[in-house]
Amino acid sequence: MRAIALLLCLIAASARAQQSGEPPLPPEESLTPPPITLAPHEEPPSAPPVGAAPEDEFLPLPSASSPRAAPPPPAVTPAPPPPPRATAAPPSKAIGPVEPVSQRAARYSLYSAGAGGSMFALTEGLVGVVTGAMLGSAFDVASQQRDSDGYTGAILGGLTLGAAATFYQYFVPVGRREALLAAGAASTGLMASLTLAHSENMSAKDRALLSFTGTQASILAVLLLTAGGQDVSAGDAGLVGATSLYAFIVTGFVEYIHARQTDQSFNFVPLLLAPAVGMAVGGLLALPLELSSTSVFELTTFPLGTGALALLVGTQLADGVTVAKTVLGTMAGTFFLVALIHGLSGQAVEPEQRSVSSVQAMPVPVLVAAGRRNEGIAAGPGLFLRF
Repeated sequence: MRAIALLLCLIAASARAQQSGEPPLPPEESLTPPPITLAPHEEPPSAPPVGAAPEDEFLPLPSASSPRAAPPPPAVTPAPPPPPRATAAPPSKAIGPVEPVSQRAARYSLYSAGAGGSMFALTEGLVGVVTGAMLGSAFDVASQQRDSDGYTGAILGGLTLGAAATFYQYFVPVGRREALLAAGAASTGLMASLTLAHSENMSAKDRALLSFTGTQASILAVLLLTAGGQDVSAGDAGLVGATSLYAFIVTGFVEYIHARQTDQSFNFVPLLLAPAVGMAVGGLLALPLELSSTSVFELTTFPLGTGALALLVGTQLADGVTVAKTVLGTMAGTFFLVALIHGLSGQAVEPEQRSVSSVQAMPVPVLVAAGRRNEGIAAGPGLFLRF
């Protein structure tokens, strides 16, 4: 009876709730939240603090299947760079010169400051051997008259001037073209000095002193005119060589014409002095002018080529004086035309940019066969050129 009464009460209560419009209450089992299953390594979530915001109640709880995100790694502060190492000062008793780093990096090699230093040192050494032998033979102070101090003078002169040139080119850069000009000036200066001494009938001592002074003055003039830290341009070096060659050729033809017309012997003194004078004139012209290497090459090869052609043809058709005059006129006319063309086109005065030369020169010893039947051997200095 009691069960029937309870069932009737429930039916009456539900009917009353439907009439009032209120939703029926859920059963008691549906109001209980499901239990939370935690992983073995996880901790239960802490209860929210009292008075938290309403939206905190609806935050999703971590599920058992999704792993927890790892905490971000701590920020690593980069270590400061180490302080620069202090460069130790060179010792006060160090062997050799103390140079700044910038100058030391700009050196051409360990033994030379410029590309033409070795050629310059070799030139001075050879000049010292020749002039030293002349001085030793002239100032003979040996105990016996049959002995000669030429060998001693050659050794001392070569070592002294060679060592001085090596010391100079170690500190001062000497370019390749500058060294070539110095070698040419030494050769022409020695030739001019011997020519003057022979023409004036000087004694052996005066001849030796004049030869030594003339060669060293010529080399010193080249070093002074080309000083400045950079090598001589190809146009300036070509101009000096071209004027020296022109002076030698023109002087030879003029002396030949004069000797034939006056019935005199050929005078070799002006011919041997002309190369030195031509180098001096070319050096003076190179100061205000700045010709390109192409212009100098054409101003030299074209006149000489036409002059050689006129000489070859004239020897078969006319006498010597007429041929010589024709050659000089042909060379002068060709030179004027080439110079006029370059002047009108603006190539003759175009400044040339200094560039590194692709020609390498190296002094080498040379051994050649000598004698009538090539049974002997001759040794001497040589120059190896690589293009």
